[in-house]
Amino acid sequence: MVKNKTAQERLQAEQEHKEHVHHTKINAAAIADHLLGNMHTLHMKLHQYHWYVKGANFFTLHEKFEELYNENEKWFDKLAERLITSGHKPASTTVEFEKYSMLSEDAVNKYAKAEDMVENIIEDFRSTRDLTIRTIRLAQDEGDDALEDTLIAFKNDLDKNIWMLQAFIGKEALEDDDALDEDED
Repeated sequence: MVKNKTAQERLQAEQEHKEHVHHTKINAAAIADHLLGNMHTLHMKLHQYHWYVKGANFFTLHEKFEELYNENEKWFDKLAERLITSGHKPASTTVEFEKYSMLSEDAVNKYAKAEDMVENIIEDFRSTRDLTIRTIRLAQDEGDDALEDTLIAFKNDLDKNIWMLQAFIGKEALEDDDALDEDED
């Protein structure tokens, strides 16, 4: 019975369940933890770029990076609340987010050129988008319409941001998109 367990025992049981699911039958909630990890990394990376961007496009990018981290926070909260509403227990600590994130960050990136910062964010958005597509498919298979709808809206937002950032650096929306090459194979 859950009520008789200590908080530590409940956490241990939750972590054991997550590990079991993660290594036996991947489901949408398990992959969503990776999305939350990516969003956590993006939170820090977008702040770093917001603070350290330099050059002729400082004002434009300073404002854009702020807009992106605010948007990211909205989706971070929306996804976690959707999972909780469905009875799942999403990651909720920095340690868990770092474990699940599939993105990287580095302090040296504060010295990156503005265009490199934009390209890094595009790649992170693409990686997150591709993971989102996988999670959408799992949510469809599981019949979790609400999670599927949330993820489709999130993917649409990522697609729009990828297009806009690509345009900023003078490229077409899908130019250099490795996912397109994989689909052709």
